[in-house]
Amino acid sequence: MASITKRAGKWTVTARLPDTFKGPCKSRSISNTFKSKRDAQVWIDATESAMRLGTWKDPRLDPKPGTSKGYLDRPFKDALDDYREKITPEKKGADQEVAMLNMLARQTFASKTIRELTVEDFTDFRDARVEEGRANSTIRNNLNTVSAVYVWLIHERSVQTLNPIDSLRKRKRGIPQPGAGRERRLRAGEEDRLWAALTGATWQNKQWQALFPVLLDTGMRVGEARKILAGWLRQEHGFIVIPDSKNNSRRYVALSDRAYECLLQQAEGEPDDGRVFRFDKSSCEHEWQKIRDLAGCPDLRIHDLRHEALSRMAANGADLKTLMRQSGHKTVAVLMRYLNPTKEEQRARLFGGASSVMSTSGQIHHAHRDSRPDNTA
Repeated sequence: MASITKRAGKWTVTARLPDTFKGPCKSRSISNTFKSKRDAQVWIDATESAMRLGTWKDPRLDPKPGTSKGYLDRPFKDALDDYREKITPEKKGADQEVAMLNMLARQTFASKTIRELTVEDFTDFRDARVEEGRANSTIRNNLNTVSAVYVWLIHERSVQTLNPIDSLRKRKRGIPQPGAGRERRLRAGEEDRLWAALTGATWQNKQWQALFPVLLDTGMRVGEARKILAGWLRQEHGFIVIPDSKNNSRRYVALSDRAYECLLQQAEGEPDDGRVFRFDKSSCEHEWQKIRDLAGCPDLRIHDLRHEALSRMAANGADLKTLMRQSGHKTVAVLMRYLNPTKEEQRARLFGGASSVMSTSGQIHHAHRDSRPDNTA
């Protein structure tokens, strides 16, 4: 129902949207002011009629002159393209985001204008990705990227629209939840078999002979390790000094003796700005697949070595602050995904060098572990 009032010689009218109206709007009511009551009545009659028919368009959602460049009535693909050109290059993971934005630009919803898009367009996209067998984390990242584009449009391009992903997040199963973290650790004999595959007569790879102990001993990300410059290694003995890590901060990564020696050999004769490792991401991953197949552990991923390294450090008694400094994680919550103790490590940390066994009579007997040093890696 509309209201009309006279103030300071002018007529102010307010129209309220009926519950049946489902179109985009800034709020459920809109006001306007006129010099004459007749003009006010004409406006209210036309506005309420359009609201009842569902054809009304909220003028407050129109782009402001010189600010949003008409994004509301352009395909969403244009916004994806502009975001990719203006914002993505500033990010650490620019290559991955470019690939994702290109994929999003090929979707059905990308051909619609921003004004036309609704939450249902993105639930349809989500459901289609589920049917394709995409992981929850992948779909979640896709929707979060769409949300980032909307945030950019609203706050930096002054586009008067709502972020449909915010609405999706409020639904019980709107955004797929990430699955349980991967907890793959090296199994008995796998480290020896991997090293044999690297150094055997069948096939050798000098770069991976150096990279493998670096990843396994330091917990570095493989992308960081591939980009090590000789100068990073020469700044401080026993450390790699990464000037600008993934989290935009300088980081000191402690090296084991064998990792340090391997890197020094790789860096020998290289200038400070020379790369220690020469392979790119694709060739690195391709060669890893050959190594793990030769070693008989085809389900072992490169990133599992980071889990293994950090879990070993935790088992050796490293505190959380030291682990975070080594791994580069900013929060304990993220670091904890990488600490996956084995059952043996769990018992050792809980009960120390002796485990207690309750007999059937109710007496506790202490079974001491062999005190000889463990020679396994």
